[in-house]
Amino acid sequence: MSPSRDSAPWRPLPGPTTVPWFVGCLLILLLFPAPAHAQAGDPGDALTSFYLRIISAHFGIPPSEGTNLVEDLAAAQELPVLLHLARETGLAPTAILPRRQRGGVAWVALARELGVGSGIYHVELAPDEVDEPVRQAVERFNATPRAGWANLEFSDEEVVALVHLRVLSRQFGVSKGAVLAAYHSSGSWVECIRHLMGTP
Repeated sequence: MSPSRDSAPWRPLPGPTTVPWFVGCLLILLLFPAPAHAQAGDPGDALTSFYLRIISAHFGIPPSEGTNLVEDLAAAQELPVLLHLARETGLAPTAILPRRQRGGVAWVALARELGVGSGIYHVELAPDEVDEPVRQAVERFNATPRAGWANLEFSDEEVVALVHLRVLSRQFGVSKGAVLAAYHSSGSWVECIRHLMGTP
């Protein structure tokens, strides 16, 4: 019997990939704004749709797959964490979803449960880039020998921030400090992509 889709090893395209088309996508967003009732974070919102395309491109999956996955997550901003965890474990995202759905098991606990540990969330930041909401997470990494990273504790908010720093800095070709600045200017990982489009 062939393995099920959920249990089969996940094979995303080699990544991360860049998105040379995102400037054109943003122009579409500006020319055709979302309806007034649409909210950022709703998969039907134009900005969120653009955000999901960027995240899907980074992990080498079709945008439609990213849109389908986010329907079973508590928020769109959790998608890159799910895909990062899937890449690190080699599991299909759909195999991980049941444990996380609607705010279930914490991302740190889930990483340990799947045998990879908290170290997969580590990102390198220059001292002048460190800011909230990752300041304490960075301090814990810096204060702990690499061998102990797997057992570090982080909040879901910290994990979401760390993964976004990794993904968005690569996708937009900017520093992680610039990504944090965009986040603070917008207050949202989805909204911050508007600011990143103008980041040198």
